[in-house]
Amino acid sequence: MSRLKRLIIEAHRRSLWQVFLIYCGGALVAYQAVQALTEGLGLPDWFPGFAVGLFIIFLPVVLATAFVQEGIAGPGAREPVVAPTDAGDPAEPEEPAAIRERGAHHRILTWRNAILALAGAFAVLGVGVSGYTAMRVMGIGPAGTLIAKGVLESRDPIVIADFESATGDTLLAMAVTEALRTDLSQSPVVRVVEPEQLHRVLQRMRRETEAAIDYQLAREVAIRDGLKAIVAGEINSVGTGYVLTVRLVAVETGEVLVAYREAATDSARIISVIDQASKGLRERIGESLKTIRQAEPLERVTTSSLAALQKYSLALRVSETEGDEARGITLFEEAIALDTTFAMAYRALGIGLGNMFQERARQVEAFTKAYQYRDRLTERERYLTLADYYTTVAGDRERAINAYLSLLDLYPDDPTALNNLGNLYSRQRDYARAAELYLRGVDVDSSNPVAYFNAVATHVDLGRPDEAGAILRAMEQRFPLHPMVALSEAGLSSAAGDYESAAERMKESREVHSGSLALRAEASTWLARFAAVRGRLGEARAYLRDAMTANEDRGLPAECLKNTAEMARWDVEIVAEPARALRSIEESLRRYALESIPPLDRPYGELAWLYARAGRSDLARPLLDEYEAVIEPGLRRSDEPLYSLVLGDLALAEGRLQEAIAEHRVWAEEAPVWCRACGDAQLGFAYELSDQPDSALVLYEGYLTTPWMWRVIWDSYYLATIYERLGLLHERRGNRQRAIYYYGKLVELWQDADAELQPRVEAARRAIEALSPDT
Repeated sequence: MSRLKRLIIEAHRRSLWQVFLIYCGGALVAYQAVQALTEGLGLPDWFPGFAVGLFIIFLPVVLATAFVQEGIAGPGAREPVVAPTDAGDPAEPEEPAAIRERGAHHRILTWRNAILALAGAFAVLGVGVSGYTAMRVMGIGPAGTLIAKGVLESRDPIVIADFESATGDTLLAMAVTEALRTDLSQSPVVRVVEPEQLHRVLQRMRRETEAAIDYQLAREVAIRDGLKAIVAGEINSVGTGYVLTVRLVAVETGEVLVAYREAATDSARIISVIDQASKGLRERIGESLKTIRQAEPLERVTTSSLAALQKYSLALRVSETEGDEARGITLFEEAIALDTTFAMAYRALGIGLGNMFQERARQVEAFTKAYQYRDRLTERERYLTLADYYTTVAGDRERAINAYLSLLDLYPDDPTALNNLGNLYSRQRDYARAAELYLRGVDVDSSNPVAYFNAVATHVDLGRPDEAGAILRAMEQRFPLHPMVALSEAGLSSAAGDYESAAERMKESREVHSGSLALRAEASTWLARFAAVRGRLGEARAYLRDAMTANEDRGLPAECLKNTAEMARWDVEIVAEPARALRSIEESLRRYALESIPPLDRPYGELAWLYARAGRSDLARPLLDEYEAVIEPGLRRSDEPLYSLVLGDLALAEGRLQEAIAEHRVWAEEAPVWCRACGDAQLGFAYELSDQPDSALVLYEGYLTTPWMWRVIWDSYYLATIYERLGLLHERRGNRQRAIYYYGKLVELWQDADAELQPRVEAARRAIEALSPDT
């Protein structure tokens, strides 16, 4: 017997109330199935509503059928007659005589007809949904998405113009703009152009970077960068409520591709209204309805406080567009004060502090809070925050890498993930993979100088200076005044040994950016290194004092201590005046006491290393002990020059040479990217003191031949000494030509060195004369 026949038989057995309850229960189960299909397959939102409408329409039909077929069940109600067939199975039930005697119209309201009609109605609904979905995917008619129609392509960048406000409340308009940007950033089918990218485009256009990105300016920016669409809108007040209008506009023609108008009864409803408008845009552009529904609502991922969102939006404008990171940090903190669970504000605060290379303690606290409230972030920001937390707080690079890889699985063109993942691979010395990621970042966002900057450095590290130069020329063409261009040019020149050109380029940059204390301190620090490597220590000290003045004006005593430690290391490594080095450090510590600096910001590593190199283990060891006591293991940066480096130098100073070699070997293998081959130099010193000159010679020459963008940091300490030691080692081995070569390199490097270093230059000249065949 078919299932339909059995269902009809059972229907005949039930009373009217039983039929009603069974129908309602079945409708509820069916509705849940419809909802599951809608969510799982990404069906349109109207599908469940239509299903409910059909259930309601067919309820009276089912009840009428039950009444006509059986009446209201009572003691005398009869069961349908079921006659056996030849095969022994019950046949289709015979209609009772009372029914057969009724009129023909009663035959219309049969269970078979009711069931078939309901099934047919749902079949028609299914065909309608399938047709709608097909039209949407194929770009046919009004249901077709913009991507399916070819108007946009997947992951096309879109500029969001600042919303206009007829209310006169500019902060409200900024908050609406930022909330819409946040929601659209959750979409895997579009890429929102970030404010800092717009800021860089305005710089190239020679426009005021503080200017609001209104509709006309956004369109001009989009045309300049070859973008296809912009989002613009207005917010207007209507009585006590607001009306939000959002438009997606084709850049070339100005045609409105999509428009939405939503009303909010009061300010508390504004964020949810933005959420609805954004989801409508995402649907029309071509995002899967399934992913739209999976996205967190704006009230969840931003903040429930409109005032906090307004403050946060202003902070973004100030820090990203106006470039005032210090004021932006203050505003982020004010936003957090209004909503202490505002995860996006915590994350932005951590990024701002990191961009200023200061106050690591506050940076760790901010990223820890963002991590704590990470469920209130968009999926993209959640992965970025996880990676920031693992990198900055937990010191777990593998988990940070996995977080970026997971993000790139969802958003393959995310420029932040590409760049930061490249940084992590660079730290692991996987330069090839890092270079690939940086170049992908350039392709995805050619207006981002950071990707160019890192790509240049990594190609130098790969031993590809010509490719690095080509990338640098493209970078300079797009960002002629950007400080990263000057630093890249100076780094490329110094990596090739052209310190004069490097210094001139950095002087030009310092002059151009004289109004920025941070850029002044950075440029002066590099100028000090370019002078020190050439033996001009007086000039180098003057530059570092200028950097200290700028850092003091910035309120960064830890940076001032680092500047002092760098000068003191020249006294130890180059001049061999450890007593003078210790005096300068003691004076600086009286001015910038360690206990006045948050523990995470204290330069334990720099100071302990200096004491170790100066032979003062009695000062170095207490610093290491204090570092271990006050800093949790997870917060100890893996690139801090402590442990193996300091312990190796302590062992070297105390005559424990084999232990020194072991510790320096660890450092040589694990040193960070800015110290790529510095471990070879230190290991070479240890081997030479251990009476293993052959090993020392190999390591010294390895140090010199390793391609390395930022080598001047260590060359300023070691280069002249390594030339000197290689000359002596080759002389002792009878390699006269090689000895002359290295002594000559020292003379060339220090030809204009300070008077206190000239005796070493003269000694090298005498050695050359003694080794020359003509003498």
